[in-house]
Amino acid sequence: MPYCNNKNITFLLTTRCNLNCSYCYGNRKMDYKTLDFRFAKRALHDFAEKEKLNNICFSADGEPTTEMELLKKIFNEAKQLNPDVATEVVTNGTFNEEIAKWLAENLDYIYISADLLPEAHDKCRLTITGKPSSPPILKNLEFFNKIPNKRAKIGLFATITKHNITQQKEGIDFYFDNFGVDIFWIKPLITPIYDADEKYCESVDMLQFAQTFLDAHAYAWQRKVFYESNLTANFDGETSKACSACIPMPYLTVDGYFSACKLVSYGKNAEKMDSLIYAQYDAVEDKITYDVEKIKMLRNRTLNNMPSECGVCVASKHCAGYCMAEAQQEMGKLLSVKSNVCKAMRYLQSEIGHLYAEKNKQNQRKGAKNGGE
Repeated sequence: MPYCNNKNITFLLTTRCNLNCSYCYGNRKMDYKTLDFRFAKRALHDFAEKEKLNNICFSADGEPTTEMELLKKIFNEAKQLNPDVATEVVTNGTFNEEIAKWLAENLDYIYISADLLPEAHDKCRLTITGKPSSPPILKNLEFFNKIPNKRAKIGLFATITKHNITQQKEGIDFYFDNFGVDIFWIKPLITPIYDADEKYCESVDMLQFAQTFLDAHAYAWQRKVFYESNLTANFDGETSKACSACIPMPYLTVDGYFSACKLVSYGKNAEKMDSLIYAQYDAVEDKITYDVEKIKMLRNRTLNNMPSECGVCVASKHCAGYCMAEAQQEMGKLLSVKSNVCKAMRYLQSEIGHLYAEKNKQNQRKGAKNGGE
């Protein structure tokens, strides 16, 4: 299923964070703020009136588990609207055992940001007191692994840097063999949206990323481990839209806006990223006002409207221009592409695109057979 079909509502709960990651895409200078529960409630009800409320996600410009009471209130509100709504959290994984137990028993997915092997992870992801953050993550993964019949599935989100780009297979072995983690989503380091000149943002070569990912991907398939990247998110189906930002799907910011992408985590003073901010909450009226023109602009980012080189690209129907926010951040306009990503996409499509196509055919044959029965 193409990534744009994942219709989530995402709650960016807080600016508070207990880590000091060197490449953080968030705004470290932002004062402490939390998401207004009334805004979250209004957004849930608005969303449920237009779409079926199937999925919600908890994330943050900071660390969402530092606001557990707010997370639980939103969780309960969503469950009242749809008891079967799927729930997930994207977290740095440094919470205590009480929080770990609640997450494992109540959520469907827990995605922990861990940059593969601990030595590489701790080069970029330290605590606010300067200590390595891998020990509490490993402790929580061990705790999760020992819980029988837990509700939540555990996955890893890994940022690929020069420190771990050649250690991907070793990372798979480490987390799968020791903690049973069999879901990996990886992405290359990108230029931070906020205060890039004050952060570590030495990008990796995209073709090297594609080549090392390909090697690790083949290894993961042999071990029956799910190992994908943001470059292959649409490889299992054709699409005219790169991601759900082109629909758009809401990310609720702490300052009361809808963003189309988690990378743009504030609405006020969004500057060159303002095109991805498409609604604002009025706390007095308890009402969300939608910017119709911006929504049209976001929806206009389809494959047919992308630059001419996309029309002749072998990967076009599994890419559709790649990440909108990255294009806006680095190229200055939504309808643009990143040439270094284009090369990596074409390489991956030529090397493994047929694997996804064959898997889709198998699934279709299986579905047809089950339908006949």
